[in-house]
Amino acid sequence: MSVNTDELKKFLENKIASLRKELEFYEFLLSIIESGYLPTIKGNKGSIEYIKNKRGEILAEIYFTPPVAKFVIKNKITLTKSYFSALSKILESEKELNKIDYTIEMDKNDLREIILKNINSEIIYNKIKTGIQAILERATG
Repeated sequence: MSVNTDELKKFLENKIASLRKELEFYEFLLSIIESGYLPTIKGNKGSIEYIKNKRGEILAEIYFTPPVAKFVIKNKITLTKSYFSALSKILESEKELNKIDYTIEMDKNDLREIILKNINSEIIYNKIKTGIQAILERATG
């Protein structure tokens, strides 16, 4: 029986990538516990979602364990002043309307992470996710 090394290599690369994502998710959950948010988590619902561009490339991974959502940017995304302003406007609006809290982590002009806290409704989460997705898609052309 012969083994196709290309298929085996692809399988192993995919498995390693999958395990890395799983590890990131567990590290994120650990950071939630260490930060003291454990008492505010309702239930054990957690999810990983992806924001992709029109070509199907992953722009960001979203780790959502109510009431915390973490958007991790996968590739370098430089936000111009107008895109950063639009992002801030969306988040500030939700902060006023729904009492969410947020942190935007940047590396110079490159977006790294967006962390949202106090997301108490799936509707609020989806509304914010859609807004962030639109900005990321436009910022990456």
